[in-house]
Amino acid sequence: MALLMGCIEQFEEFKNDDDNLTSEDVSARFFFSDVQHRLWMPAVWDYFFSARQYSNAYGGYASFGSKGTWEFPDVCFNTTRSWGAAANCWNQFSNYFLRVDGFLRLVKPGADLENAQMEAVGHIMKAAYFATYSEQFGELPYSEVGAEGILTPKFDTQKDIYKGLIADLDAAMATIGDNTVTGVGANDLAEYDLLFGGDLQKWKSFANALKLRYALRAKGAPGEDFADAAITQALANPLPTEDLKIKKDLKINWSISATDGGFYTRYNPGSHMMLSDKFINALQDNNDPRLPAYAEPIPGGEVVFGGYTAAPENKEKVDYLLANTLDRAGVPYIATPSGDDLKVKIAAGKYYVGQPLRFVDGMKTFLERNLFSMHALITQGSMALGQEMDKIIMPLSEVYFMQAEAALLGFGGDADGFFQMGIQASFDLWEVQDNGYLASSVATLSGTKEEKLQQLGFQAWLAYYMVDYQGFAVARDIH
Repeated sequence: MALLMGCIEQFEEFKNDDDNLTSEDVSARFFFSDVQHRLWMPAVWDYFFSARQYSNAYGGYASFGSKGTWEFPDVCFNTTRSWGAAANCWNQFSNYFLRVDGFLRLVKPGADLENAQMEAVGHIMKAAYFATYSEQFGELPYSEVGAEGILTPKFDTQKDIYKGLIADLDAAMATIGDNTVTGVGANDLAEYDLLFGGDLQKWKSFANALKLRYALRAKGAPGEDFADAAITQALANPLPTEDLKIKKDLKINWSISATDGGFYTRYNPGSHMMLSDKFINALQDNNDPRLPAYAEPIPGGEVVFGGYTAAPENKEKVDYLLANTLDRAGVPYIATPSGDDLKVKIAAGKYYVGQPLRFVDGMKTFLERNLFSMHALITQGSMALGQEMDKIIMPLSEVYFMQAEAALLGFGGDADGFFQMGIQASFDLWEVQDNGYLASSVATLSGTKEEKLQQLGFQAWLAYYMVDYQGFAVARDIH
């Protein structure tokens, strides 16, 4: 009772002292960390269904539905399901708008916490949001969203969305100008800005990189009339010179999943994501030094395929699976019939095997997890490891690859040089050494312009693993 009365007295003292509140007590910056977290590092379920499941499956990096999990192999692709990644991903993005819009309403002209520099940063976040949203789903409400009195905003074309976002980015960069901070004291974003610590010039170069990204993706669309000028302008202004990352701090909130394992290893072990055969094969076939950084070797041991001879279709499925996984990867094993079952004993060693993409649901019972590689431990976000992988927002490799693409499209510059720099930047990010890969044919541009663009897209796809949604965007371009 005494404790309760003490609390009430302290509350009354605080409540009656509102005349003495200072600007240090109220600031829009206190809301900005949430704007960043909700887009780039949302809580587990939103993160799982969007950035990790939807993005990884459609991007070709991962395969779901192995035996013992609650998904099915076509969980992301079967549109007849009443739930799934696509619907949850849409919901996560559509609900996010209120976060960034709420922040902008706090700092816009005439608002109680008006701050033109914070507003510029907010518009850069808004551009990153709408572009990512549109790149997953195409046309969506954009130009009329948030407008007073409009309850059913129209859907805009992706071309018009890109054009509008580039204009917004230009306006934000002009507002920032030569400024380096959003203000002093409570008006300085500082540590509440998880990406740049309030450094406006870094925000400006990031905005310019986003402008280049959107212009390159819009170029050549029917009726497009703005990409060439935007590309030229972006190349003439500063771009990021380092990997753009947010440090993950599980001591604050482990449910904020900036890495794959934030969901899988800590929250729901029954939802394992296996790396795909397309991804593992692309790395393994070319002796890519990033393979052990990206993936874990298969556990191996003994796997039992039940009912192998019980039905002809079972034998057909298992034989197909073994031929396209263990045999394809050159993994030694011994297969021994045992009644209706088939026992497969896999030799010890470091072998990497991807799970095939888009199997029918009937294959699930044969997709034993010991056959396939999971994502590497460093990406799993386990506190037991004593290290947490930073959240990658834009890797330096993308900055170089965009400049290489621009050069191939005729905007000047050394396409080969930027291409090599992009691959090296990816190696540096994942802390691996070149093993001769850079001198190989897969890392050297050759052939026609179209063939070079395909080679560039392939390397970008390899480099954008763990960069939410960007690998999916590249996969659509190169196919």
